[in-house]
Amino acid sequence: MNFALRLVLPSLFATSCFAQVALESVKGFADLEKVAAQLALKPYEPPTQNLDPFFESLKYDGHRKIIFDGKKALFGELGETPRVEFFHPGWMFKKPVIFYNMQEASTVGVPFDRTHFNYHDLPVPADAKNPLGYAGFKVLAPDSLIGRPFEFMVFMGASYYRAVTTKLGYGISARGVAVNTIGGEPEEFPDFTHFWFQQPKPGQKSFKLLALLNGPSVTGAYEIESTPGETTVQQIKATLHLRKQVKMLGIAPFSSMFWFGENSNPKPYDFRPEVHDSDGLQIEINNGPSIWRPLDVSRDLRLSIFETDALKGFGLAERDREFNNFQDLEAVYHRRPAVWVEPLKGFGKGAVTLVELSTGEETWDNIVAMWKPDQLPATPQEPLKVEYKLSWLDQHEPATLCKVIASRRGFVMDSDDHLYVIDFSAPPESTKMQEKDWVPDIDVVLSNGKAALLDKRVMKNNETGGWRAFFKLDIPDTTNLLEIMMELKAGDKVISERWMYQWRR
Repeated sequence: MNFALRLVLPSLFATSCFAQVALESVKGFADLEKVAAQLALKPYEPPTQNLDPFFESLKYDGHRKIIFDGKKALFGELGETPRVEFFHPGWMFKKPVIFYNMQEASTVGVPFDRTHFNYHDLPVPADAKNPLGYAGFKVLAPDSLIGRPFEFMVFMGASYYRAVTTKLGYGISARGVAVNTIGGEPEEFPDFTHFWFQQPKPGQKSFKLLALLNGPSVTGAYEIESTPGETTVQQIKATLHLRKQVKMLGIAPFSSMFWFGENSNPKPYDFRPEVHDSDGLQIEINNGPSIWRPLDVSRDLRLSIFETDALKGFGLAERDREFNNFQDLEAVYHRRPAVWVEPLKGFGKGAVTLVELSTGEETWDNIVAMWKPDQLPATPQEPLKVEYKLSWLDQHEPATLCKVIASRRGFVMDSDDHLYVIDFSAPPESTKMQEKDWVPDIDVVLSNGKAALLDKRVMKNNETGGWRAFFKLDIPDTTNLLEIMMELKAGDKVISERWMYQWRR
């Protein structure tokens, strides 16, 4: 492939708000920050294109037949480096995305090329008009990483992207930003409209890109450097500008799916014991608690807000790794990655926010987790800058604390009292807490609703090597919402994660 030619931008962009913005002159993050700042002062114009009628009418089955030719991958000629393959517009993905290659000497465009696709048996008209740009892309690691081609990252649709590890498949979706997910205003989905790829060097395992975000209320410059592995790590920098004030802005947002799990009552009529991409929200506070919030859904939206000015990290996790708990040979839910955000800069006072929406099936994401800053810029000229490390991994371990490994609930036999049964792992270090007959104390706190704590106790769980905590609640008919907190203690010392749960009638 010869990418030495300067890209002539499609007429769509020549007459739009990008007309006086030198996109092809971007050579680094500082240049892109200037572009985003200029763009925030211009009226929003959505990315659109008039696809050829044939491509416009493609449905799911037709669109999935169009396959990029791996031999034409960008950077494929460089040898042992990451390489990029592109997606064809069509079906749900009709907006054009423009790409650039940041070489050492110059930045050059990556124009759409129809000869790079295999259309298989699709009857593409000979005179079909080419799309203005691609719909998205995926990045493959050097083949030497695991001895074969390995796709580890995909960007496609709005500002959504996903990554995997060498041992775990696709599941959770990340986003550049979330706008008005809650707050009463219609939710916005800004787009990554342009990408700049830093041309990798032979032997390089990491892959760096720049992305321009554009939406009705926000613009942004992003730098994302990704390194695939058993834990896939992304170093992310973002500078955001608000075109106008919003009800809510979510930083480092994730979307996931939870239909039902071990704590769901009643369960859908399904052959599988559990169906979810993630089963809990994990939060760590500097000099504070480590929190585990099991996911759940009910008839109404569930909103959980964890305010802090000392965030150490947060993420969604799939802790259940037992196939027998899912019994799904196709979706392989027990091999979905967890995500963990480690704040580096720009995370001051704010709140980890969890939104759980009701759902009746498994094909749509109904879980959103994000960081909501307490203060937002007042004008478009005032930037909001953040940096964080995002890890896609098997588990983020809560240091030396006992970890929640299962959350179950139901009614007490022959009663309408509620029974909660929580399994904890044993502490990782060798202490007297691992002695055969020793069990910790249990502390249960109820808030935001009336209920009576009837019983609480802990016993050794010889099947897991940890402990099982029990407690019973009498919840009166007048209570519709109840927040429950529970943790294990050795005297005054907390030895477990803080298990937190929202009960809704």
